[in-house]
Amino acid sequence: MKKVNDDKNALIGTLAYALYWVDESLQASLEAAGWDRVTRTRSMLMVLISAGVNRPADLARSIGVSRQAIHQLIQGMKEEGIVELAADPNDRRAKTVQFSPKADQLRTDAAKIVAGIEKELSKRIGATEFKILKKTLGMDWGKIVTVKP
Repeated sequence: MKKVNDDKNALIGTLAYALYWVDESLQASLEAAGWDRVTRTRSMLMVLISAGVNRPADLARSIGVSRQAIHQLIQGMKEEGIVELAADPNDRRAKTVQFSPKADQLRTDAAKIVAGIEKELSKRIGATEFKILKKTLGMDWGKIVTVKP
């Protein structure tokens, strides 16, 4: 994968590259473990569900896709036995997305792989830098900003 070189100081390019690097490492590792590769959108969907975002409208908004697209993604994952739809306890008209028990091994393997990726990255950039990176990215950055060009 090629690094974003147009503007090495652009935060958005650096963050995008970092996300791609981690996700590509995850996908390659899952494939090496016998799992099928998934699209980055599907990968992000699984991260969000793991983080507790489980209403289709919220998932669509978080990923930046239409509701129709998110329903197609969810339907495909449902047919593969990765997710299930359940009644939303807070809104009888809505559904929530949750992992199915069939996805437990995939999730376990993915969690172990992510831990291994983090360990390897820590070796590559240094343990102190890695801790600072995680701490900084995990901070509350506040509300979304609107700035003038």
